[in-house]
Amino acid sequence: MGLKSIRHHAGKLPSIRVYLVSMNLALLLLFMAISLLFWQQINNFYQTEQAEDIASIHDAMQARSASLVRSMALSANQAITGYDFSFLISLMQQVTEGDQDIQYCKVLSNLGQVVAHNRVDQVGSLPDTPVDKQALALLEEEFIGDQVTDFSIQIIDTPSAVATQSQMMQVVTPVFNGQELWGILYCGISLAAMQESINERTAEWDEEITRIWVFYISVAAIFILFGFMISLFITRRLLKAVDQLDAGVKEVSAGDLNYRLSMQGLMCAEFGTFATSFNRMASNLESSHRALDDYNRSLEYKVEERTTELARSNKELEAFNYSVSHDLRAPLRSIEGFSQVLTEEYQQSLDETGLDYLHRVRAAASRMGVLIDDMLRLSRLGRQEMRVGEVDLSELANATLSKLVESEPERQVSFQVEPGLMVQGDRQLLAIALDNLIGNAWKYTSRCEKAEIVFGKAVKEGKSCYFVQDNGAGFDMRYADKLFGAFQRLHKSSDFEGTGIGLATVARIIHRHGGTVWAESEVDCGATFYFQLP
Repeated sequence: MGLKSIRHHAGKLPSIRVYLVSMNLALLLLFMAISLLFWQQINNFYQTEQAEDIASIHDAMQARSASLVRSMALSANQAITGYDFSFLISLMQQVTEGDQDIQYCKVLSNLGQVVAHNRVDQVGSLPDTPVDKQALALLEEEFIGDQVTDFSIQIIDTPSAVATQSQMMQVVTPVFNGQELWGILYCGISLAAMQESINERTAEWDEEITRIWVFYISVAAIFILFGFMISLFITRRLLKAVDQLDAGVKEVSAGDLNYRLSMQGLMCAEFGTFATSFNRMASNLESSHRALDDYNRSLEYKVEERTTELARSNKELEAFNYSVSHDLRAPLRSIEGFSQVLTEEYQQSLDETGLDYLHRVRAAASRMGVLIDDMLRLSRLGRQEMRVGEVDLSELANATLSKLVESEPERQVSFQVEPGLMVQGDRQLLAIALDNLIGNAWKYTSRCEKAEIVFGKAVKEGKSCYFVQDNGAGFDMRYADKLFGAFQRLHKSSDFEGTGIGLATVARIIHRHGGTVWAESEVDCGATFYFQLP
């Protein structure tokens, strides 16, 4: 992953502040959820306890009422056995007057007549209220049918059993005359006192729950506030340490290798370890940078020294080339001139062998002149100033092919040039390179009946390159490393003319452009020359 892609990826990541704030919010929400669950459990517990307390009050009221009625039933049995109904009526009046919760008390015979009542005017009346009818039904269904011989207690909660009398509980028990079921005694006991007790107890429970709720909220609020303050303090310390580390990284990346992280305020051991490693890294970078500066200075000195030596060598080479071009050309011109004089003036004096020797001398002198020109041209390529611009290689290739066709119009050559191949380079130098490459293809296809030359663009190992392809003589790839050397030839001069400078010129031009050049071929199957430009 490149540096730009790493920065782009890092730019999409959230900051540590987002993670810390999110963590704090998550912890706060989790605490609130646990608190609500805990409070719900407490509330359910208190509601259960309250219900049990209310049930206990109700059961106590029923037990008290049953005990009172059973005692009255025992007295009623004795009075009925002695037919002392006056005593029974007096007893009921005393009971109702002595206990404010007892609203009434009466005795019904099994014939359905009121024989005793706390109100004297009701004695002798027939049952006419819903409660009376409920009591008679109990007498017939529960006591007579079961042949009860003991004081059985039936409690009727009027709000559910008898809708006409609210807040009233009926306590019913059989009355005996000896062993014989004689009638039924029942009392109406008000539930107002019980309800008042229940209300008081409910109020106490509500007050207790409210007090617990206030205490719980206060503790929770204090805990949340305290936890938030601690979390905020830790978060700020962490962010301060992170900002300090980030500032150190930015300073060093900006080039300040003298910057060191302070060990104060880093809060935790991991940050301290990081700061120690960072300072050690910065020290190493500073040492490496200092050593690199020293090396660069020495390298600059060496480059300057080498440049001076190279300039001196170039001057010497120019002087040598000048000397060669002048000192060698003079004797060559003499050789060629005298050979021509001998050929013209003493032709009659020489036999065919002598004329052949003179012809060979003149050809060798001419070849020597061509070699000198090519050598001088190759040496000038390294010193020629490059003028980089946009170059149309297709146009240069077409121009070279046109010149070759004009020079040998009798040849039948099929050529193909891919249009629009644009590059950045020196137009003059690239024209020379293409002249040599296409010229070679033209030369080495001279013995083909159907010569073919192609110039185009290809992709090799994922990179774009340009090629010149022909179907000519080709060469043996075992000697491919000699192709681009000066004066190196893989064919005989008698087969194909040349000095061995063309491909060396191509290699020098492509290398000056920062590119590479190579070739692929088979003997008698043509050759393809590739070159890449940056």
